Amino acid sequence: MDNKAALRQLLRWKRSRLEPASVGLRPRTGRGRRAPGLSQAQVAQLLYVSERTYAQLERGEMTAPAADFLDRVCSVLRLEEGERTALYAYALGHEPPRPQDPLAGQDIHGAWHEAVHSVTRPCYVNDVAWNVLACNEAFTTMFPRAPGAEPALPERNLMRYMLLRKTAREHHLMDWETRWARPLAAQLRKAVALYPGNTDLQELDKEVEDDPVAGPIYRTNPVTYVQPSGVTRPVRLPWPDPPGPPGGADRCCAAHLPSRTGQVTMCAAVPLGSPGARFFILVFEPAPPL
Repeated sequence: MDNKAALRQLLRWKRSRLEPASVGLRPRTGRGRRAPGLSQAQVAQLLYVSERTYAQLERGEMTAPAADFLDRVCSVLRLEEGERTALYAYALGHEPPRPQDPLAGQDIHGAWHEAVHSVTRPCYVNDVAWNVLACNEAFTTMFPRAPGAEPALPERNLMRYMLLRKTAREHHLMDWETRWARPLAAQLRKAVALYPGNTDLQELDKEVEDDPVAGPIYRTNPVTYVQPSGVTRPVRLPWPDPPGPPGGADRCCAAHLPSRTGQVTMCAAVPLGSPGARFFILVFEPAPPL
């Protein structure tokens, strides 16, 4: 089936499932057999466009329909998130730039909490504003901590930690300005643009811009958005030496456990039920002992 046929099938099917009374219109009357649901003319009326304009879209004859028009169609025909994605794919050849639901990506199915704990490597799920929604114990052990302290997240928002906290800048994320701060600033700028109604992102935007260290990077950094999946960056992770000869661990400072430098690779995926959220598995490869 080509895109035009698929688009026509999708929109006709959604029209057939909506009765006029359910959208505030009078039922159609008159002689003759009536197809169930809304007519093209009624959809056009709800969209405030001509019947011809809507018919062009449904036939697949509208060249590059505007995203806001497609979203209005989604609203009128009550398309679910997956159906909206299909509409964009059939009409434009690509997925929507952002989820339709402003809260999408801020929550995950409860099964993800169990799933991350079944993974042996460090892993976590964060929302569109980098708030951790679920993580396993292996992930919490990757953060610097004092001797005797239990592993724990330094704070729920990872972007705030990575860009604004001294521990991240000076003890955890190596080559912080070049390898971490610049690409993270680009990611944050894009997220703020994509989700203007997200209060967590708006607060982060202001905090980072006002920060004396991260602010200049955030305001002037020319780096464009970097997809995090597969990215490898240098880190220092807690790495207590086993009994016996030293195995390569040293100390970043007296306040933290012995640690080891190396490279962490971030393998990212998207939970299908939560567009905008990200699932990460982290693969750490320690640097060879000196």
